[in-house]
Amino acid sequence: MPQTSILRFGLTLTTALVLLAGLVTLALYRTRPGVQPVPEELDKPVMAAQIEFLADAMQRSAARIAAHPQTLACFATAAADVCQAQAANLHALNQEATVLFVTDGQRQLLPGFLPGDTRRLLAGVGEGAGATATATFNLSMSHPVMDANGKRLGFVIVEQSVPQLQALFDTLPLPDAAAYAELQQRQPDGERMVLMRRGNQPVKRHGAPTQIELAGTPWAIAVWRPVTPVVESVAPYVLGWLVASLALAILVMGVVLAVRNRVTDSLRVLVRLTNDVRQQRLRSDYAVRLEEFRAPLDTMLKLGRVMLGRQKEASSLARMDHLSQVNNRRSFDEKQKELFATLKDGWSHSLLILDIDNFKQVNDTFGHEAGDQLIIKFGNALKSCLRNSDFIARLGGDEFCVIFPYTPLDRAQELAERLRNCMPESVELIPGVMQKLSWSGGLSEYSRDDREENEALARADAALLEAKRGGRNITKVRAAA
Repeated sequence: MPQTSILRFGLTLTTALVLLAGLVTLALYRTRPGVQPVPEELDKPVMAAQIEFLADAMQRSAARIAAHPQTLACFATAAADVCQAQAANLHALNQEATVLFVTDGQRQLLPGFLPGDTRRLLAGVGEGAGATATATFNLSMSHPVMDANGKRLGFVIVEQSVPQLQALFDTLPLPDAAAYAELQQRQPDGERMVLMRRGNQPVKRHGAPTQIELAGTPWAIAVWRPVTPVVESVAPYVLGWLVASLALAILVMGVVLAVRNRVTDSLRVLVRLTNDVRQQRLRSDYAVRLEEFRAPLDTMLKLGRVMLGRQKEASSLARMDHLSQVNNRRSFDEKQKELFATLKDGWSHSLLILDIDNFKQVNDTFGHEAGDQLIIKFGNALKSCLRNSDFIARLGGDEFCVIFPYTPLDRAQELAERLRNCMPESVELIPGVMQKLSWSGGLSEYSRDDREENEALARADAALLEAKRGGRNITKVRAAA
């Protein structure tokens, strides 16, 4: 199974969150408010409505004039008095408008009408009803004049000034402060002439305008809105994504590093516990920084205590003589080595070797079971008569040894004599069999002049041999040379 790490997991999580933040940012960018459409009031602003109303009124007025009987009489007779009378009536009704009657075909101005700038008006007359305008903001309407048989006799031309056009254009609401608007007029060649302008003209260089045609007139309103470059529109979202990604990376990696450090510390505690168990010691407390490690640590601590107890028990059994329940030869060697190392510091230690008298006779007479009981009873007697600080060991067979730590030879002699007086006179080996308890001893002292720790043991053994030859039940002393 491939291995991973907390840090690698944190990097993977950070990458996933950064990608997720990118997707969210992209969704926000795609759902952002786009270029706002031209407001509803720009679709039909007040200006357009008023101009269209004026154009419609002029068109209807031209239609009424063209259908009037006196107008038909003027076109039919071309009589000066009839045409002059109609012209006077029309002028009286609307002094601000100029009305012309123009014949069909030759397009001659009928009598009774002031010629004025008739050339321009005659040139602007088309087939059927039409509308023209001038740069001086005059609006002209033409309407055909038909007789009863449907024959076209000519045209009625109505021209009226629109002096408030500039004021109306100034009231035109722009979509925003950076927008730009023009009042344009269509030319016969299809081009558009700019009559008025307002707003931020450089915006005109970017994109196409929104056209608002003024019905019944050759005029139109063109509106340009500022176009935000793609880079500028994307930049805030990219910057937001980068900032969010950095914040997520710092947050995730901070949490990951904190968790990794706490996991590492907790694992060190577990390793420390394992080492303590190996060294057969346990501390009072093992603190972990993560709660998840507390239960496993408690379990390991309980197992460690059980193992330590068993290790101590096994170690104790390994150093204990199974029969006499005193220390064995291995423990004796370790203790002797430990005390021998302190001689250079000026300490004195003494050594007593004991041999049970007549042990072989007991074995031969009553059997090994009785001999084992004698060793057990003798070991118990030693433990009950010696100090707690004295070290008792069975070296083998019926031979025991007592080390008097930090005790000079003369003091050890007193302790050996006290031991002999304290021992019971006899012990029961098996039911009904009593045995007199006596022992022979050899006493010596560890010397700083000894090269090896067993030299004191050899002197004590020689003293024991001398005690046996001297009749037993005595203690002989042999000091270092």
